[in-house]
Amino acid sequence: MDEIIKALADGGDPAELADRTLALPGAGQEALIEAAGRLKSEAAARFLGLIYPSLTEKRLQKLVKKALFLLRTQGVRTDEPRPAGESALHKVEISREAMAYLSNYDETLTRLLVVAVETRKNRFLFGHVALHFTNGLADMHSAELPREDLDSLLQGYKASAVTPIVLPAISPTYAGYLVEEGARVSGAEVESARGINRMISTAKGDVKRPEDIYLLDAQGAAPARLGDVLADPMFEPFSLEWPGVEEDRKKLEEAANPGIVLPPYVAEERKQAFLDALVAGDALAQRLPAFKRMLEDYAYLFYCLKKYDLYAGLAGRIGEQASVREAALHFVRKTFDRMKKEEQEQPPGVIVDPYAARKQPR
Repeated sequence: MDEIIKALADGGDPAELADRTLALPGAGQEALIEAAGRLKSEAAARFLGLIYPSLTEKRLQKLVKKALFLLRTQGVRTDEPRPAGESALHKVEISREAMAYLSNYDETLTRLLVVAVETRKNRFLFGHVALHFTNGLADMHSAELPREDLDSLLQGYKASAVTPIVLPAISPTYAGYLVEEGARVSGAEVESARGINRMISTAKGDVKRPEDIYLLDAQGAAPARLGDVLADPMFEPFSLEWPGVEEDRKKLEEAANPGIVLPPYVAEERKQAFLDALVAGDALAQRLPAFKRMLEDYAYLFYCLKKYDLYAGLAGRIGEQASVREAALHFVRKTFDRMKKEEQEQPPGVIVDPYAARKQPR
């Protein structure tokens, strides 16, 4: 924040500085607005006018108006801020250097997104972003770093990715999309996420949005079978849970073992019918959009890892409802199997001898 104010006071480009400001968290933006209002310069007035239309929080908009009013009372020429939604920030024509890395989901259904975008020569805005499968943006930290520190930090991240966790390089422009998508889902850090996405939007990248994933070149690889795709270690930590999963597991046991002796094939048919109805029903309906987005991003991870057969096998089936349900059924079975295994592995209860105390020597 201090660097942005110093650059503004020293004649830095207000448009570029406004872009960097929008990538800061709300508290940092508030402090910057107040500091800019004390600079008593037309550059500060233009800076405030540039960030105003990109702010969605009314509190921050009021602070900008207050700062502009203060500048006018001190003889600084200012323009009326444009209405929110009418962006005054024009795109920087020069492509920014940027890099990004994305992991698969771990056992807590959280994945890591690491992103860095050039702010000025040999200086980068670094972002550490945690994205939850259903809750969106779980955590985000950012800092401005010199190139040498960034390179060392990125090496540390790469070294920490141990199988089954992967962390390949991805399109920086798609990373910007993922940050803003996660913020929209969670409702947290929306301004900061938009700022990062805006800054990185001028970087080079073969993928900008999910629909671009389907257009990648599979290098002539034959599509793998869906079962082989889902057996890849990258899917190992992922599990699919939903409200009422414990109750559904009990219902599954009742369907397969109704209290009477059934031939094995009949028990399996009843179990399969219950699972098919579960996947097609309301219980999982709210999870399927996030599940499909997971499949899209995993297809892209396969592509980035040069596993082109797995990429083609997954990307070519995500548009088929039957294939998405087949994949969901795979993870529903996996969830139930895991729950059963955890139940069996619980240590037996300790039997206490009620007469033990009486047997103790006095």
